[in-house]
Amino acid sequence: MFCEDDVMIQKLIRAALRSLAHEIHLAPDGASGLRLIRKEHPDVIFSDVSMPGMDGYQLGDAVKADPTISHIPIVFMTASVQRAQVEEASRHGAAGVLAKPFTMADLRARVDEFTTKTG
Repeated sequence: MFCEDDVMIQKLIRAALRSLAHEIHLAPDGASGLRLIRKEHPDVIFSDVSMPGMDGYQLGDAVKADPTISHIPIVFMTASVQRAQVEEASRHGAAGVLAKPFTMADLRARVDEFTTKTG
């Protein structure tokens, strides 16, 4: 599940993950993303931090406050991965941070990190 308002990054996400065996859902903002998360219960949520309306941190807070989806890991995507931003992401439930701009390989690796099942 991806919450991303930038159309070019949405295209990169689709291109990067096209060949993987994962079902991909894209939402253009946090509010529609939250509705989709509640409906689909994805394995992982990737969310841009800076979005209009409900931003990524507000989305993270809403996910963590809802016991039906609070177990889903959230990876925040942001251009700033300095210590203060990573700490802020952690306060909003981040399981990880993905630095923007990212490569297709970076994105695939992070998706695999949270979706590969062992056993």
